[in-house]
Amino acid sequence: MGEKMLEYSNKKENRMPKPEFDMTIYQLQAEISKTLAHPLRLAILHNLKSGEKTVNQLTQTIGASQSNISQHLAILRQRQIVKTRKDGTNIFYRVSSPKISQACDMVREVLIEQLSQKQEIAKNYAQGVES
Repeated sequence: MGEKMLEYSNKKENRMPKPEFDMTIYQLQAEISKTLAHPLRLAILHNLKSGEKTVNQLTQTIGASQSNISQHLAILRQRQIVKTRKDGTNIFYRVSSPKISQACDMVREVLIEQLSQKQEIAKNYAQGVES
C-alpha cells in the first residue's frame, strides 16, 4: 500500500495548459480608437450620423478644407468606419455601423458628465472661497 501511495505522489498531474490571454481583440480595438482619436474625424462622424453626405456637404458644415476632409475620410474608409456610394460624379459617405455613432455618443456623454462634475466642484470651491 505504501508503494502505491509513493507511486501516486510521484505522478505528474495531467493539467491542461492554461491558454495565454489573447490580446488580439484589444489590439484591434486600440487601432479603431486611434483612428477615432482626431477631432475632425469625430466631427465628420457626428455629421454623418444624420445620413450620408458628400465631401462638399461636409466641407460646408464643418468648415475644414475639402482636401483635409478627404484625407480624413480616406482614413475612416480604410479602417471601414465609413462606407461610400457613388452616384454619377458624387461620392456619398456614411457611417458603416450605427454602433460607431452610438459609441461616439456615449463617450461624448461621459465627457459632458465629467465636465459638469468639474464645473460643480469649481462652483462649490468658488463659493467656499467667497465665504
